[in-house]
Amino acid sequence: MVNLNDKLERALKVKVISLEKRISKRNNVYLAAVNTKHNLRKKYIVKEYKDWPAGNEVFILHILKQRGLKVPQVIWYDDKILIMEYIHGLLLAELLLDRESDQELWINALAEWLHELHSCMKIKNKNPSEQTCLCMADLNLRNFIFDGRIFYGIDFENVSFYPPERDLGVICAFILNNDPMFTRWKYNICSLLISRYDKILINECGSRLNPGLIWFYLIKELKAAAERRKPQRELLNDKIKQLQYSSIFQAY
Repeated sequence: MVNLNDKLERALKVKVISLEKRISKRNNVYLAAVNTKHNLRKKYIVKEYKDWPAGNEVFILHILKQRGLKVPQVIWYDDKILIMEYIHGLLLAELLLDRESDQELWINALAEWLHELHSCMKIKNKNPSEQTCLCMADLNLRNFIFDGRIFYGIDFENVSFYPPERDLGVICAFILNNDPMFTRWKYNICSLLISRYDKILINECGSRLNPGLIWFYLIKELKAAAERRKPQRELLNDKIKQLQYSSIFQAY
């Protein structure tokens, strides 16, 4: 049986220096450092699928790339392995720990990336306020990388169709319950993200987000997090009860 190192070397015509395992619940994900035939050092992200064929995500990445969305370039794939370009930058989870970062810059960039995703595919509805669009199935904070100027989205094994408010509510839930949880800093980030996205919509087509719908998806995701995380369940349920509608839609 060919091991992963051998497979990468044959596929890319390189010498693998190291394979560093990355955090992933569903699949095996590695940061591969290699030497090219011209003796250049390069990095790639390698995804080894446990249950799904690689072609599902490859197809979605190609479609998004064609439509101008910032996602990793597919380098090589077969049925179970996907090799992608390595994006240099900070994860959204890391940005939330850096109080010295340019908050306005990266919040604006995140709002713009989400809007671009939602603009890729839309399902029209007679009522414009009920329009559904392409959404990210997994809005985990480790699935967004900021290169200092723009965001890239990663992990597209699955996509879904919801109103754009769903993604905003869910990502705000992830922001709020990520350590340190429910800080004033996190509430402010959520408020500014929603406000920036709303301004993009107004400038584009004159429509606005539905705050009540964002709130619905935010609370729904927080309740799901409480179910998943038994050690923090009581704390999360208490925070859900205390959470004020105004704290999300008003920047401090």
